[in-house]
Amino acid sequence: MEHPLPNTHQFTTTESTDQLQKIGAGHCGSVWAATSTSSSLVIKREDGGEGRSITHEYDMHRHVIQRLQSPRVATAITRTRISVPRCEGFLACDDETTWSQILPRLPQNYTSCNALISEKIPSMPRQVRKLLSERLNMGGNPDEIADDSSNTHCLVRPYLGRRKHRRTGAGESNRRRLGFYSLRNLPLHADQMESLDLDLQSYALAMADTLAFLHWSARVDANDVEFVLAQGRPHATLDAQATSSGSADFRSGALGSHSMWILDFDCCRRMSMDEAGVKQACKSFWRNDPYYPRPGSDNKNDQRLWDVFQGRFLETSGRLLEGEREAVRQLPQRLIELIGQTRGMFSKGTDIW
Repeated sequence: MEHPLPNTHQFTTTESTDQLQKIGAGHCGSVWAATSTSSSLVIKREDGGEGRSITHEYDMHRHVIQRLQSPRVATAITRTRISVPRCEGFLACDDETTWSQILPRLPQNYTSCNALISEKIPSMPRQVRKLLSERLNMGGNPDEIADDSSNTHCLVRPYLGRRKHRRTGAGESNRRRLGFYSLRNLPLHADQMESLDLDLQSYALAMADTLAFLHWSARVDANDVEFVLAQGRPHATLDAQATSSGSADFRSGALGSHSMWILDFDCCRRMSMDEAGVKQACKSFWRNDPYYPRPGSDNKNDQRLWDVFQGRFLETSGRLLEGEREAVRQLPQRLIELIGQTRGMFSKGTDIW
């Protein structure tokens, strides 16, 4: 496939000789950005685990954005905004000219590889980083934690499907002071979000809209996608509208105005509109990190959150599948049933089908 020229200027020595900052790493590869406050892009290198493909992620990322621009999606998802980082291009391993201008800004042993250029998600501001370090009882000096360069790219992972502190037999939650850990990709569990007075139901509704879009419009299994809370885009542009759905940001006393973003499409695969596709989607639901609410909890708040999530998922799915044959329109309900039936049956590396 012929790829358009990537937008790499921010990462080259013609822009700056300062070293790029590593702001993330996963199974697919490492993520880098310029340290300048005007930095608006990231470069994701294909230097992670075997079997992961930046080429596939690039193609899937573009596919998701293309489907997000569908008129039907615009009419089906109109409330809380969900954003996808803009895809700014693919940098091939054999592009020697471009890599020769990027490698001097990376650690000495780094070599060229395939890479994805995309929009940088705006991190949480300093006052939020300080508040999180205080309220989550992380230990250490909150100002020092907020100002630590490793924490400046603070994204929050909302885990609606898990609680960090469980109740003991005496009814007291098992809490302890935490040793400091990174604010980068910070997991925030349901009970922690409750303590911060965040609106978990709004997050659940947004996730339900997103999952319905991914399954029935993009027609992918949503395997291993990531949801993060971060600042919204600083300026509304036509490009921004093209990679977002809905119209309203979230607001809270703790986090201020913020958005939900979805990213990391390297493990997503196309799914068929039949029973096999539903099973594929069900497996992806359970194998992902616990972003979504989960069914069957003995905690009333968690069960209520699942009810909100599944109700909205079915509602939005119905809108997205209007005009489809009846067998396809039944798939969202079948998926919800299958998720309930397979609770606790999936684990990493285990298949039941």
